[in-house]
Amino acid sequence: QLLDQVWGFGHDSYEHTVNSHINRLRSKVEPDPANPRLVITVRGVGYKFAPPRDG
Repeated sequence: QLLDQVWGFGHDSYEHTVNSHINRLRSKVEPDPANPRLVITVRGVGYKFAPPRDG
């Protein structure tokens, strides 16, 4: 959806670019990037941000 909104079309090589940026973002904001809790993959849709819980 992000690619469709930004460039008007989706393309596999651009999807790889988005995935790479998401991985870099996770490595910076997630305590355990291999088990993300903040930047969540929604299969077939994209990604969502889950704000941290207070506590």
